[in-house]
Amino acid sequence: MLKVVNFLKFLSILLFLGILLLVYAYLPVMVNLTLDNSDLQLRKEDFFYFGIGVFVVVNLFFLGFQKLYESHISKLEVKAWVRGLSFVVNIYLTLIVGFIGVINNTAHLDPSGFAYLNYLGPFLIFIWVVGLIYLAKMKS
Repeated sequence: MLKVVNFLKFLSILLFLGILLLVYAYLPVMVNLTLDNSDLQLRKEDFFYFGIGVFVVVNLFFLGFQKLYESHISKLEVKAWVRGLSFVVNIYLTLIVGFIGVINNTAHLDPSGFAYLNYLGPFLIFIWVVGLIYLAKMKS
């Protein structure tokens, strides 16, 4: 089970990098971070490096969280559940980057048709929490 979760985490890293590079290729010079054209903009290069930086920091944080708590956990299923958090957050970050790409490509895509991408991340985190409840009920 841990091998499957680790493989999914690796795939989520590749997916994030692929989506970030694809979005980066089609971004304008100034990237809007919101739907309305407010002052919340970054240069294209800053967005790319900021995205990579946030991704690395978040993954290092969850790696530390994983190492800290896995030493206290004996059940294999719970260890897989803890490792699954980084997979879920990586997918969430990928969805956010994808949505920012949609926001900045309004000539070909309608951002309102992709608003569901913002809600998939919290839904995945909710499913992840429900998985712990399921594991607790299943073993008791």
